[in-house]
Amino acid sequence: MDIESPAAKASLASDCLICGFVFEPGTASQAVPLENLAAMPDPALGVIWIHFNANHTGARRWLNRNAALPPAFRNAVERHDDRSRLEPSGEGLVVVANDLTYEETADPAEVATLWSYATPRMLVTARTHPLHSLDRLRSAVREGLHVESGFELLRKLFEYQIETLEDLLARAGRTVDRIEDQILSGEISEQREHLGQIRRLCAHLRRHFSPQRAAMRKLLAHPPASLDQPDLIRLQGAEEDLGGIIADTTELHERASLLQEELASRLAEQTNRNLYVLTIITAVFLPMNLITGIFGMNVAGLPGTGDAGASSFWWVMLLIGVAAVTTALALRLRKLL
Repeated sequence: MDIESPAAKASLASDCLICGFVFEPGTASQAVPLENLAAMPDPALGVIWIHFNANHTGARRWLNRNAALPPAFRNAVERHDDRSRLEPSGEGLVVVANDLTYEETADPAEVATLWSYATPRMLVTARTHPLHSLDRLRSAVREGLHVESGFELLRKLFEYQIETLEDLLARAGRTVDRIEDQILSGEISEQREHLGQIRRLCAHLRRHFSPQRAAMRKLLAHPPASLDQPDLIRLQGAEEDLGGIIADTTELHERASLLQEELASRLAEQTNRNLYVLTIITAVFLPMNLITGIFGMNVAGLPGTGDAGASSFWWVMLLIGVAAVTTALALRLRKLL
């Protein structure tokens, strides 16, 4: 159960609490007691998750007056630091990561920063925009998700992030498959724009999530003592999954680039073919135009004028036809037609 009652909202409006949960052993999640929110709730209550809107100054005031939170975490939220990292601090981890935004009108490639501080007994998170992974974690908690530590909550957050990225890449991959079939079958339409969007998506994902993977690998190389072996194994699995996503992103980017090159080649081939046809038509009609131009001159002494009669017209038409046939035969002999 989360904090959403009118009284709770009124009490927490100044501190911009988005949600708060307590996970007691053997029971479902419960609302954070309101009387304990003036300071950090007692860890004896169970595992605690508190989530804030970092846009509001009230959230930063709440974080700054709670000595249980390390200065590195408070400073990152205060300065809106977006440099990806996972750093040990005290008995916990300060995490600055990226996640896809949850706004319906947002670009699928748009990301925003998530700030977290995780210990064995709590997880404190803050963000400036609604985020996919946080929303999925909150929904899972409401549906009965139970955790034994703040590190497990953080791991779940990473797992939801990876699943969201996998879904996004799967949709982009299906789009690339469809475009590839269209290009190979000769159906050239608006594929260039779609391929450009997919390349941009892949570039954004690599730019924002590669540093996060590097930070995870750095942490796993020298893990803090507060992380037990099961948490380390799961975090290593999350790092490997994120590495697989980055590799898939690179592959998808290369596929989109190759398809753009293939599309450009086919468009150039089609353009060249059209220019070739226009060139042949121009070559065939050039002698005909020359003849009609000569006989169209308004000068004295032009053959077929005066009293020659209507037969001159047909002689001119015959000459034009002979010129056309002769030109076509010449092009045929040179294997240009």
